Amino acid sequence: MKKYGLLLLFCGWQVQAEPDAAYQQCLLQYQSKVEVAEVVSLVRTACDNIHRGGVMLPRKRAYWQCVLDYVAPVKTAGVVRDLLGACEEQHNLKNSS
Repeated sequence: MKKYGLLLLFCGWQVQAEPDAAYQQCLLQYQSKVEVAEVVSLVRTACDNIHRGGVMLPRKRAYWQCVLDYVAPVKTAGVVRDLLGACEEQHNLKNSS
């Protein structure tokens, strides 16, 4: 019985470790592209929602991926709001929670 308990404990740890590894990889991939200070927290939030957020509607997951793909590499702060709005519209998140 102890053998199975240890196996379950190990499997549970491994399942938890995988999202953390994916989250860290997301940060490595997208934070390195950030040139605008306001975008740092958006990238962190997007990685967190995608890799640690648990069950999420596909459109919300697609929205956060859009943020990573288009907002992370911007070079001027002026376009961030426009890109966030475009991601919201593209993934039907306008006026929804």
